[in-house]
Amino acid sequence: MPNAAKTGVPIIGIIFLLLAVFRFINGDSWLVWAILGFLFGGFGIFNRSGGDKSGGDKA
Repeated sequence: MPNAAKTGVPIIGIIFLLLAVFRFINGDSWLVWAILGFLFGGFGIFNRSGGDKSGGDKA
């Protein structure tokens, strides 16, 4: 169960990133929303690969 948060899609981060893009297009302040999106894992959607890079036990 603890790995469920790591393997799921970071919905909150994605929402903050979308809000940052929306604010950027409208000319409003967007940097805070982008930072929040980063902190909540929104950039993890760009690093989706099939392999396991954790370096842990494979047994």
